[in-house]
Amino acid sequence: MSMMPVEPVLALALMATPLPIVRIDSPEPISCLSADEMRDAVAEGRVMQPAQASLHARHAAPGEVVRIRLCRQGEDYVYVVTTLKRDGRVARVTLEGQSGKVATIR
Repeated sequence: MSMMPVEPVLALALMATPLPIVRIDSPEPISCLSADEMRDAVAEGRVMQPAQASLHARHAAPGEVVRIRLCRQGEDYVYVVTTLKRDGRVARVTLEGQSGKVATIR
């Protein structure tokens, strides 16, 4: 089987154009809310209190909670909680916003 020659200009154009990387199994992108939007979502009962989410995250990845954010993933609310373990490692726990069920730990 022989390879067909490629014009040098076309070859450079193909190499210079990065192709988009799309992962089929990746979840929808996460977009985090502002403090005011978070307050409104909690007040309207759309999500649990951040303190409750913090407890759920600490049970899943023991350590000190250093950051908690409420985000949208598609139509769903998720809490993204960052914990710092005693050994210095960081864990990022994603929880369902309403139930507190652990979605991922990284």
